[in-house]
Amino acid sequence: MRAKKRKPYLGPLLLAWCITCNVPLIRKGRCARCGEMGQPVPVTPPGDARPAFAADRESIIDTISSQFDRSVAQQLIPEDKVVLLNAIPDVDCAEEIIIDGQIIGLHRFRIENLSWEFIPKIEGARRLVKLTEAKQVVIEDSAVPFILKGASLLRPGIKTADDSIQPEEYVIGVTEQGSAILVGIATMSGPEMRTKERGMAVKKQYKAAPIEPTILPGGQTWDTALAANAKLLHKLETEAISFITQTSQQFTLPVVVAYSGGKDSLAVLLLAQKALTTQTYNVMFINTGIEFPETVENVYAVTAQLGLENQLLVKNVDTNQFFHVLELYGFVARDYRVCCKSVKLGPTSQLIETYFPEGCLSLIGQRRYESHRRSASGRVWKNPWVPKQIGASPIHNWTQLMIWLYLFQENAPYNPLYEKGFERIGCMFCPASNVSELEIIAKMCPSEWRRWLVAAKNLVQKHGLSDEWLKHGFWRWKNPPQKIRDLAHKMKIQLPIAEQERPKNGLTYDFSFVTEPSSEEVMIRGQFYQAPDLISAAAFLPALGDVVVDLERNILEVTFQLKGKSVNCTLYESGLFTLSGPVNEETAECFVRTILRGLICTACGTCQSICKNNAITLESGQARVDEKECVRCGDCLRGKCPSLYAL
Repeated sequence: MRAKKRKPYLGPLLLAWCITCNVPLIRKGRCARCGEMGQPVPVTPPGDARPAFAADRESIIDTISSQFDRSVAQQLIPEDKVVLLNAIPDVDCAEEIIIDGQIIGLHRFRIENLSWEFIPKIEGARRLVKLTEAKQVVIEDSAVPFILKGASLLRPGIKTADDSIQPEEYVIGVTEQGSAILVGIATMSGPEMRTKERGMAVKKQYKAAPIEPTILPGGQTWDTALAANAKLLHKLETEAISFITQTSQQFTLPVVVAYSGGKDSLAVLLLAQKALTTQTYNVMFINTGIEFPETVENVYAVTAQLGLENQLLVKNVDTNQFFHVLELYGFVARDYRVCCKSVKLGPTSQLIETYFPEGCLSLIGQRRYESHRRSASGRVWKNPWVPKQIGASPIHNWTQLMIWLYLFQENAPYNPLYEKGFERIGCMFCPASNVSELEIIAKMCPSEWRRWLVAAKNLVQKHGLSDEWLKHGFWRWKNPPQKIRDLAHKMKIQLPIAEQERPKNGLTYDFSFVTEPSSEEVMIRGQFYQAPDLISAAAFLPALGDVVVDLERNILEVTFQLKGKSVNCTLYESGLFTLSGPVNEETAECFVRTILRGLICTACGTCQSICKNNAITLESGQARVDEKECVRCGDCLRGKCPSLYAL
C-alpha cells in the first residue's frame, strides 16, 4: 500500500472570508465591519495567502488570455474585488487564486517549457462556462453519474467537444444542460473526441455536482479588508509589542532589529518602534553585494522616514564575494546554502563582533509559515552560525496576509519589488528562488544576470553538465527531491548521478595507512588532487600545533602532541601529505579539514566571532590564526565554517 503524502502543515489554517463584505479575514471569527461570522476558505497547506498585486493580476490575465480570451480573463479576474494568492507545494511556482472566498483555479509555472498555465478548479470552471464555450467537452447525460463518482471521461460518454482542444490541455467537462462538473487533462484532440470509437478522452483532476458559481458583488478595496480585520490586527499588534518588551527585558543585551528590506522585517521594525519607546536600539542591514538596488534603496529610505538613520548599522559585502564563493564551492543550492553562510551570516557575525562584542538580541522577521525548519525553531532561538546573537521573532505566528494588512494599515513604505511579481525578496541569485522569479530577474537586471550566467556556464562546462540543466533550474538542488528527479527524467535532462559528482571546488583528497593502524608508530600518506597554496593551507594550522612553512623547500610542517606523543605532519607543494605518530583516520581527517579551511576560506568572519581570545584575524580576504594568541582550545575547529559545510 502506498504511503499517504504528508501535507505541509506549518501552523493552523486561519484564512476565512466575510461573505457579506466580500473580503478575507486573517483569522476565523466575526467580521469587525459587519459582525457576520467568516466562512473558512479551504486553502491548501501551509495556507500562507498573500494579496495579488497589479503585476500578479496582469500575469494571471495574460495566462488565461493565452488559453481562452482576454475579455474572458478580465471578467474572471475583476478589478473591483480583492484577490488572494496562496502558494502550494509544486515543482516550481503554483498559487491558488482566491476570489469571493472561492478557489477558482491555479496559476502555475511549468519548468518544462518555461511558461505559465491556468488550471481551472470547479468554481473557476463554473464561472468560465458562463463566459465562453472554449475548451469545453459536453458530456452525455448517461455518463454524468460515473463522472460524479470519480471516473475519468471516456470517448463513448462525449456528445461533442471544442475543435481547439489539444492533448495535455486542461479542459472543462459540462453537462448537456451547460453546467460544469469536471476539470481534467485532455488525452486526445477535440476532433478525436468526436470521432474515435473508444479510449480515455479526459483524465479527471477535479469533479463536483452541477451547481451555479458563487459570485459575490464587487466594489471592495483593501481598505474594506482593513475595516473587517481591525480588531484582529489590534490584538496581533498588542501581543507582538508585549513580546518585544518582555523579551528585551529578559535578555540584558543590546537590542537590534535585523532589517532586510523585506515585508516581514519591515513589520518587525514598525512593531519595535512602538515597543521600544524608552530603550535605545539599532537597525542592522547586511548588504550581501547581490541585493536588488530597490532593496538597498528601501533600507535607507525606510530608516530615514522612521527617523532611524543614525541607528542604522550596515555591513557592505563586496559583490565579488558571491562569485568567489561560486568559484570555490561550485553551484550553491537550496540544500547547500554556502552562499548564505559566506555573504550573510558570516558578515552578520562580523558586524555584531564590531558593535556588540558581548552579544545582542536581534528582532528578526521570521515566521513559522515559511518553512518546516522555521516552524520548529520556536520564537526565540540561537543560530549556530551567529554565536553572539540571540534571535527573537515577534511575528512568528503571523501569516503573510496578517503582515500585508498590517503594512497597509500603517501605510508602510514596503519594497516596490513586491509589486513586480515577487512573493519573497532575497538575494538576486538565491537558489531558493523559483524559476519563474529568475525569469523576472533576468529581464529586470540584465547586466547582473549576464555576470551570473557567465559564471554558471563556466561551471557547467567545467563539470560536463548540459545547458538545459542550467536553463531549467536544476542547479538549485545538490540532492534533488524525487519529484525533481522525475521531471528531469521526463525532460531527458541528465542530473549528476551522485552528490560527489555535483560541481564543487575540486579540492578532493584521499589517504591510506602505510603501516598497520594498530602499530605503535603509524604512518599515513595522502594526496590532494589539486596542488595547494602552502600559505593559505597554513592559515588555521596554528590551532593544531606548531607550524613551519618553508618556501625554499616548498613544504609545510606541523607538530603537535597527541596521547603524550609527538605527531608530525607534512604537506608538500605537489599536494602529497604525510602524518606519523599515534595517528588514526580521525587525526588525518582533522588535519586535512583544517588545511581545507584555509584553502577555501571566504573570510566570512564566522570563526572570528567564535574565538574568545581574539586569535583570529581577517587579512587580505583570508581568516588566519595568530599562533601567539591562540591557546589551542579547538573552538574554532569545532565551530561552524562555510568551508566545512561545503565539503
